[in-house]
Amino acid sequence: MGCCQCQGIENMFDKKAAKRALKRYLKKGPSKTTGMLLKAIHKTEVKGLEFLDIGGGIGAIQYDLIKAGASSGTSIEASPAYIDLVKEEIHKNNLAELIDFKHGDFTAIASDVNSADIVTLDKVICCYDDMSELVRLSSKLSRKIYAIIYPRDVWWTKLALPFINFYPIIKGSPFRVFIHPAKKVEEIIFRNGLKRDYYATTLFWQVAIFTK
Repeated sequence: MGCCQCQGIENMFDKKAAKRALKRYLKKGPSKTTGMLLKAIHKTEVKGLEFLDIGGGIGAIQYDLIKAGASSGTSIEASPAYIDLVKEEIHKNNLAELIDFKHGDFTAIASDVNSADIVTLDKVICCYDDMSELVRLSSKLSRKIYAIIYPRDVWWTKLALPFINFYPIIKGSPFRVFIHPAKKVEEIIFRNGLKRDYYATTLFWQVAIFTK
């Protein structure tokens, strides 16, 4: 991910956006697609497993996996505002010792990140221009489960993309959303020895679970 995109993420996903997302989560729970992802992950016993949540946001996946018995986890987030807010929440819930937070671009720090039983990327692939490097490095770190949510590469999502990116443009942000070919994404994952066990879609998103 280029430095401009990193700066764009910090601008778009600022403290105000983080508070708004956390408030929505505390009131309504995980989004529909995140709920689908978690339900699919729970088909495998997660008790005692370690997780790596890339682009962890407000921590919806982390809270759920810890609650289900995961032993510990790591959250990597490019937005410092989201990390600060989630740290406040985990201290309130006495989870500080179970989750390690790292700030930065995952592809830049991947060599310093340990493998995990469960690796998750919830609406993260669409934030990276260098999809190949992100998927290659992240899927390589998965020991058991690799779970992702990213946009469908169909005509209506491609048609909507310029309108989605119009908002950051008018805000003067370098942040952009990308729609990467699903076939290319999966080819990289398969090369790392994973197979697809679950797949579902909504109008805009695709939810997939790969396992070893």
